[in-house]
Amino acid sequence: MAPIVTKIISILKNVFLFGLIPLFLLVFAFFLGEQFEVGRLGAVASCEDSDNKGTCIRSKGYLPQSPYYPDLGRRYLGGFARALGGDLGASYREPLPPPAAAPAPSESTAPQAAEPAVPLVPPAPPPLPNAKGQAAPAAPVSPPAQPKK
Repeated sequence: MAPIVTKIISILKNVFLFGLIPLFLLVFAFFLGEQFEVGRLGAVASCEDSDNKGTCIRSKGYLPQSPYYPDLGRRYLGGFARALGGDLGASYREPLPPPAAAPAPSESTAPQAAEPAVPLVPPAPPPLPNAKGQAAPAAPVSPPAQPKK
């Protein structure tokens, strides 16, 4: 064979071995992880109306919080699919549960004190030292004006 043909065959073999096979493995891992994520999100959706979501999700073989998978294989493949899918534009976020409502004030509690009629004035800042390092005398403070009766 001609030396040019052996060179082309060697280049094609290296491209296939170091380019296409790793690319195929990455795509396969992404699709496998994506199927794990679809299964997990399906379990979360089926447990949406359950009284105890954590127990329901655990009964389906998943964890209620991140890392979501009890075994390392699905955890790594699912995490890989979430990371790569998130970079491609997919959203794997679950809506956050609404915050716990504050208890309604009952009528039996004592009424709160009314706000003062005169607004509170913040205290004056401390005086700055002068050039000799001594504190400057404070400005006289006038008493607040009293409302006329």
